[in-house]
Amino acid sequence: MPDDVLLPFPEAVVPVRHMRSTLILTSLHSLRDAGYFDRYAEALPLEHHGAVLNAVAGVWIDVAHAAAHYTACDTLGLSSERQMELGRETFARTKGAIYGTGVQLAQTAGVTPWTVLPHFQRFWLRGLDGGGVQVVKLGPKEADISVRDCSLVRIAYFRNAMRGIVTGMLALFCRQAYLRELAFGRAARDLVCLRAQWA
Repeated sequence: MPDDVLLPFPEAVVPVRHMRSTLILTSLHSLRDAGYFDRYAEALPLEHHGAVLNAVAGVWIDVAHAAAHYTACDTLGLSSERQMELGRETFARTKGAIYGTGVQLAQTAGVTPWTVLPHFQRFWLRGLDGGGVQVVKLGPKEADISVRDCSLVRIAYFRNAMRGIVTGMLALFCRQAYLRELAFGRAARDLVCLRAQWA
């Protein structure tokens, strides 16, 4: 493995099948707090109302319900920056429940983003059942983070919210974190590549 590949994709990757309900529930809280919930509920197809709106914390939800949730969010017409902000709010609400290890690491002196980036596959699997993460080191404070085999990346809202979640996590370890989307390819195993930079 090349030295710059900090975290390679797992050898065997299955497509995402489920999402942890906690991510959906905290996303719904953020939508309510921002005043978007009524418009969202109208956009969410009725056949998904039970699974999404009546979900309880800590269970797996089929990826089809998660896709319906993020597609409904996408119809709100929010800017990519606003979608990212809502993702960061979701991270703030879930960081203890889903990303507890990362939060504990952040409280350790001398810890940097390089400490947590090798663990991103493990963090990913706490929220999603399936998919793979790769991290490539580009420079002292720059890395590419790629996610593959996740059909949810076809939805712009999901990709932007994911940027917000990752930015929120990285920001625990530095003064400021930035994340931008480099590439997205549905044909290439539902892959999205993000460029992370921090100060």
